[in-house]
Amino acid sequence: MALRRRLRTSAHLAAALALAACGSTATRSPSPLSVAQLQSRYLAAANAYNSAEGPIAQRENTDCAGPTADLGTCRSALSDDRKATVAFDAALAGIAFPTAYRQAVSKLLQDDSQLEQTLQQAAAATSLASDAPQFLRISQLLVVATQDGAALRSALSLPAGSSSPSPVA
Repeated sequence: MALRRRLRTSAHLAAALALAACGSTATRSPSPLSVAQLQSRYLAAANAYNSAEGPIAQRENTDCAGPTADLGTCRSALSDDRKATVAFDAALAGIAFPTAYRQAVSKLLQDDSQLEQTLQQAAAATSLASDAPQFLRISQLLVVATQDGAALRSALSLPAGSSSPSPVA
């Protein structure tokens, strides 16, 4: 009798542990975000980026070209530009976009990655003259990233965004 009780208790314990294990390892997939939620999260990331990027672009245009150009402050502005782009990309990557949007998001993130690398290289330049090819590449990549952003905004049924910050001269 004691043996049966132990077996029954062991069987109940094993069943309880199995159920607990199933419950603890089972993960519920989050429900997909609505279009309104996607729009809101994208706009939050884009607005934060645009707010940071406007003054940075002004610094780049002043400090990296023209009569007041200065290598030290130019490098700082380029570094800040990279940081703003990285922050935007991290925010964008943190949004659970459904499959229908992933191609547009992926393209934007890939092109921004090239922009980030180019900004990092430009920020490490030893002279403004040696940065000239990087400035041209940054301008080209900004155009591409702006087009990518417009494509994603369109996919999200958002109106066209504000114009991108002025490219580095």
